[in-house]
Parts: sequence; structure tokens; C-alpha cells
Amino acid sequence: MYAKVVNNEVSKYPYSFDDLKAENPTMSFPSTGLSNESVSAQFGVVTVSSVPHDNKAGWIYTETTPVLDGGSWKQAWSSSPKDKNDLSSSEITPTEEPVEDGKIAVEGDPELVGDEWKQTWTMVDKNWLDNRADTYGSAFEQIEFITENGLEAWQARVVEIKAKYPKS
Repeated sequence: MYAKVVNNEVSKYPYSFDDLKAENPTMSFPSTGLSNESVSAQFGVVTVSSVPHDNKAGWIYTETTPVLDGGSWKQAWSSSPKDKNDLSSSEITPTEEPVEDGKIAVEGDPELVGDEWKQTWTMVDKNWLDNRADTYGSAFEQIEFITENGLEAWQARVVEIKAKYPKS
């Protein structure tokens, strides 16, 4: 990768052999082009070293103008978080689903915490029917309760559950 530098500032990046020929149409250049150090130096063309960008999930990396670092020009990057609507599920750190009596945890929009996208939850009230069904338990649990405690005990439990979660 090459850049054209004028007064220690990048004037064009990336810069190619075709750019050099277009800027100097009356000149001929050796076939080695920009890799020829005497040509590069004469026309203010510098080699730009490749620098990898970070690889944080949920971020966009954009190449910016190279920077002079310790006497050599290096590739530079800027980063910005992706829009939450553009995230894939693999870019979102899962969080434990909260549990709260009488509520259902509904997955919310991801939230950027520091430099990491995290899953969020919203607690929503259950309706009376969902509350009753959860409290009754599975058919297996109901039969087990009746077997261990008797039918009258189950009927009393049902009355308690209906009182706790009346039809609305």
C-alpha cells in the first residue's frame, strides 16, 4: 500500500502506480513502479505498513488516513459500534434470564455496555391464566401431588391458586 505525502501530510491514499502515471503523463517510469525507492522518494510516495484493526464483536472498522509512527507510515483505523438493528446474535453477549414471581422475562433490545453489546430483558406481568398454569405445574406434577397428598388436598390447593390469581 502506498500514499502520496506532501509536507509530511498524506495528500492521497491509497496511491497507485496508475495515479503516479496520471499525475506525470509526460514521464516514463521503470516497470518496478512504486516499489523502486528512488521513484517513490522523488515523487513523495511512501509505503504504508499494514496494521490489523481490533476485532470486537458488534463494531464497524473503517480505514482512515495513515499516520506517521516512529518514522514509518502505518495504516490507521477508526471504530464505531454497529446499530443495534444490524447486530447478529453472535455479537450479543447473553445475560441470564431474570425470574420474578408473576412476571415473564421478554428479551429486549441489546444494549452497549462499555465496548460490549449485552442482551437485555424486560419484565412483563403474566395474565391470570399463565400464572395459574405455572402454579398448577405440569400434569405429572399435579398427579404426583394428588398421589402423595390426596385429592382433597389438591382441590384445596386449586382454590388457593384461583384466589391468588382471579380471572380478570
